[in-house]
Amino acid sequence: MKILQLFGISCLIRQQTYLLPVMLLWYQHNGLTASDFVFIQGIFILFGIFSEVPSGYLADIFSKKHILLCSFSLFLLRCILWLNFTGFYIILIGEMLVVLSRSLFQGIYDSYIYEFLEEKKQTDKLAKYYGIINSYLNIGTGSASLLCSFLYPRYALQTLLILELISTCVALVLMSMVPNIKKRHRAKTLQKHFSEMTASVKKTLSDKRINHYIVMSAIFASSTYIYIWNFQPIMKSTGVAVSIFGIVYVCNFFFRALAGYLSGYLARKINYNRLAAIVILHICIAFCGLAIAETYRNQYMTLTVLLLICIGIGAQLLFHILTIASLQKITASDIRATASSSYNLVAQGIAGIMLSSFKFLATNMDFKQIYLLYLALYVVMISAVYLWHKANLHKEVS
Repeated sequence: MKILQLFGISCLIRQQTYLLPVMLLWYQHNGLTASDFVFIQGIFILFGIFSEVPSGYLADIFSKKHILLCSFSLFLLRCILWLNFTGFYIILIGEMLVVLSRSLFQGIYDSYIYEFLEEKKQTDKLAKYYGIINSYLNIGTGSASLLCSFLYPRYALQTLLILELISTCVALVLMSMVPNIKKRHRAKTLQKHFSEMTASVKKTLSDKRINHYIVMSAIFASSTYIYIWNFQPIMKSTGVAVSIFGIVYVCNFFFRALAGYLSGYLARKINYNRLAAIVILHICIAFCGLAIAETYRNQYMTLTVLLLICIGIGAQLLFHILTIASLQKITASDIRATASSSYNLVAQGIAGIMLSSFKFLATNMDFKQIYLLYLALYVVMISAVYLWHKANLHKEVS
C-alpha cells in the first residue's frame, strides 16, 4: 500500500541515527566514562516508563499522526541542542528528549498501522505490514551505522549530528503527508483519563489469553536493550577498532530487518513455543559469550560473540512481532495504543533497572561478573513466568 510505504520511508529516514554506533565516544568527548554511558542509558530507560503509557494513551485520544510528528520534532530538538552546546547536563537533556521521542513513537506506530488496515478491512495482513515497517526501521538504523563506519574516521562527530538533523527534517515532511485515521475524540477530565489509562494497563496485563506472552516477550526485549548498550563498552575494552563499531550495528539491524521482513511468512510456519525456547537459549549463550569475551579480551572472539547476539536479536524481534500482532487483534480500538505501551513499560522497566545498576555493580565487580549476574537474573525471571503460566493453565483445567 502506498500510504504505508510512505509511512515506512518516513520512519526509515528518521532512523538515520549516524551517531549511535559511536555514542560512547560522544559521551567521552563530553567528559563521561563507559560506566556512565551504560548507567545513563538505564536511567533514561526508566524515565521512559513514566512517559510510555501516557504517550500511548494520548494517541488513543488525539491524532496518532500528530503524536508521531511530535516524536520526530523532539529528536530534531536534541540534534540542535547537541550541535550548539556541550557538557554533562546537555547530554542529560538531550537523552531525555530522545526518551520522550521514543516513548511517543513506540506503541503508537503499530496502532496506526492496525487502524489504517482496519479502515481498509485488511487486518489479516497486520503481521505482514507490521513486520515490513519494522524492517524499514532497522534498515534505516543499519544503513546509518554502515555510513558511520565510513564517515567517522574522516569527519568529526558534529558532522554525524548535522546529518541526523537533515534526515529528521526530511522525515518530518514525509510524515506530515500521511493521512489521519478517522476517529471521534473524547472529552474527559484529567482524572478520568488517568483512571482509564490505569484500567487499560491492568486489563492488558491480566488478560490470560496473552498476558504471559506479553511479559515473556518484554523480558526478551529487555535483554536486547542490555546487549545494545553494552556493544560499545565491550568493544572498546577488548580492543576492537572504532571503525568496526558501525559494522557490528549493521549486523544487528540486518538481522532485525530480516526478521521483520519475513515475519508475515514465518508467522504461519513457526511454532510459537519453540521460538520462545530458541530465544531463551540465546539469552544464556549471549551472556556467557560476553563474559568469555571480557575474560580473554580478544577482538576476534568479541566480534564472534556479538555476531551470535545479533542473530538472536532477530529471533527476539520475531517473537515480539507475533506477540504484538496477537495483542492488537484482541484489544479494543480505544485502548489499543495503551495496550501496546504496557508491553514497552515492562520491557523498559526490567532493562532500566539492570542497566542503571551497572555503574554501582562496576565498583565491586568486573564486567564478566556483571554479565553472569545478569544471566542468573534472566533465568530467574523466565522461570517465574513459566511457572506462572503453568499455574494459570492448571486453574483453567480445574
